[in-house]
Amino acid sequence: MTDSTPTDVLIVGAGPVGLTLACDLARRGVDARVVERADAHPVGTRARGVRARTQEVLEDLGVLGDVTRHAETPLPTRFYDTEGRLVREATLYEAPPVPGAPYPGSLIVGQQFTEAALRARLASLGRHVELGAELTDVAQDHEGVTASIRAGGEPRAVRARYLVGCDGAGSTVRKLAGISFLGETWDRQRMLFGNLGVDGLDPAVAHMWATGTGGMVTLYPMPRSRTWFFTAPLPPKDGRDDAPVTLETVTAAFDRHVGLPGVSFRDAVYLSVYQVNIRMVDRFRRGRVFLAGDAAHVHTPAGGQGMNTGIQDAYNLGWKLAEALRGAPASLLDTYEEERKPVAERVLASTTARGKSWAGSDTARVSGRIVDAFRGRDPFADTSQLALTYRGGSLAVDSASQIGIRAGDRAPDARCTSPANGERVRLFDLFRGTHVTLLVFGRAPFPHLPAATRSAVRAHRVLAAGSSPDPSEPALVDSAGEAHDLYGIADSGLVLVRPDGHVGMTAEGPDAAAVAAYLRRITAADPSHPAPSRAERCATPVRPRTNPREGSDHFRL
Repeated sequence: MTDSTPTDVLIVGAGPVGLTLACDLARRGVDARVVERADAHPVGTRARGVRARTQEVLEDLGVLGDVTRHAETPLPTRFYDTEGRLVREATLYEAPPVPGAPYPGSLIVGQQFTEAALRARLASLGRHVELGAELTDVAQDHEGVTASIRAGGEPRAVRARYLVGCDGAGSTVRKLAGISFLGETWDRQRMLFGNLGVDGLDPAVAHMWATGTGGMVTLYPMPRSRTWFFTAPLPPKDGRDDAPVTLETVTAAFDRHVGLPGVSFRDAVYLSVYQVNIRMVDRFRRGRVFLAGDAAHVHTPAGGQGMNTGIQDAYNLGWKLAEALRGAPASLLDTYEEERKPVAERVLASTTARGKSWAGSDTARVSGRIVDAFRGRDPFADTSQLALTYRGGSLAVDSASQIGIRAGDRAPDARCTSPANGERVRLFDLFRGTHVTLLVFGRAPFPHLPAATRSAVRAHRVLAAGSSPDPSEPALVDSAGEAHDLYGIADSGLVLVRPDGHVGMTAEGPDAAAVAAYLRRITAADPSHPAPSRAERCATPVRPRTNPREGSDHFRL
């Protein structure tokens, strides 16, 4: 049976990556369906670190408040050597907000709460996850994709313009698309993960024990869910190790590595064995089929980058799919792999190096490295993901040698003041939504753009402290000089910020031709690329952009 109503985008997988993509597409008016093979949403804590850049994404999507309400208070962590002696005590999640980055380096939130917040947001946008729906086949042509889905025991065919696999490391989409998953399996490194009750340990602190065999045993209290997050290394699989994971498995692993009397385990919410793989696809896209998150790249869990990197994948892809569906140049979708594959390569390299550095037998040294990583002093990579950049890519256009920030960089936040009412306005308030943002620093005139490109952009003048704004135009005053400092602008300049919060282009003056040309590359503003008519499409038309900044100081060019 073929579903009578086709869709714009079919998302396979309803974890944090698929839900992020679904929310982003839905708020842009894209008709997207999310199918999930499981019959129920997962419970228990799988990932628990929401990094600073991911918090910015969740704020833009309108879910950060719900996620933050479930955040745990950072607890001191006690590190023990192989003899059980206390070596160090430190609070790991102490990376406070800094100018330009308004959120802490990491929130301690169980993944189940992040997913629940995203599902609630998706429901508010009129979309829901279809549980118990398993993808069994994919066929594509030059107009779209036909996905074979089995739901409720009945096969059905779903027609979509695009399909995105967010279905994890064992991705069915990846296999059906014939995309290679290159890399290696660390046969000697397996990890036991659990979310359970613990008796006999101080719940006011977290505990980490060195094992002497690589890896550490971790028990981290999660008071909001009344459970503990547990990890422990397991011996290599010997071919006879297919028994289900139980509390007895947890007890045996803990006793083998720690052997602390009086500690017992109960009420397991979630137990799993993780085989360490270092793998990445050879391509992020095949035709109209895309991959995101663990479906495209997997690595060691050291540093908690997996879920966060996957959410960044979805955030990069969402706005590009929406614009392509409206008629933007097809080349825009090519930039997804161009921008995200190098990021995944860096994450794989850094997590591999970090995992090896955390596996040593010198507990004092290893614990120091762990503390540094979680406090933003990781020698291998920026675990907050704030330094992530797309510099040098085809969507990064620099024509301003006197501006410090570079095209491709993340656009930082800054606190400004509205001269109209004296209220504080953040640059992130201006960026939030589905549009392109144009920041014009100083007194330079605004570039006069063709009518076809005006609807895609919101423009704001940013004046230095002490300036007197022209009452005929809305403007912001950079009272503390944060914006000029963080963007590296001494006097005047132009910065165009993409819908995903990265700088697209810079210019020293109001170069209307350059701005219009850039907008034609990333939006459906080019009349020579008209959006397909309903008859030409196999999906419900995308609705026009909505105004994401009601009641704020902004104006169109």
